[in-house]
Amino acid sequence: MTDFSAYLADLVNDWMSQGEAMPTPPDPVYVVLFDDVGSELTTSLQNGRVGVTAGTGWTKNGTDFENAAEIDFGENTSGGQITIQDVALYDSDTGGSDNELARYQIETSGGSPTTVNVSDGTRVFFAAGELDFDVVDRTE
Repeated sequence: MTDFSAYLADLVNDWMSQGEAMPTPPDPVYVVLFDDVGSELTTSLQNGRVGVTAGTGWTKNGTDFENAAEIDFGENTSGGQITIQDVALYDSDTGGSDNELARYQIETSGGSPTTVNVSDGTRVFFAAGELDFDVVDRTE
């Protein structure tokens, strides 16, 4: 499933319909996790937002791209259980002046939406190739 942010959709819309230039691509792209009520989990995870280098950090295959190496958020340091529901891409490592590029609900290997409960002290990571984004999906 593809869920571009309003920010990115507006850029593409203006580029296609108004001839406006796209901004310089972000490098790195930051991977961010959200809970089941839409709150960013940056302060609950040891490594917060994780930067992935454009080009070498992603493997591209047609309209899909996936992480080329492990993305390590570190341990859950919240003092309790957290629930992870969404993964998003941002153009900055801090809130405020950053822009969300896309957000996707985490899915099972079968493609069904899911949430993941993570106990305090448990390491959160995506193994290489585990985080897959499909920019365009014409099957829906």
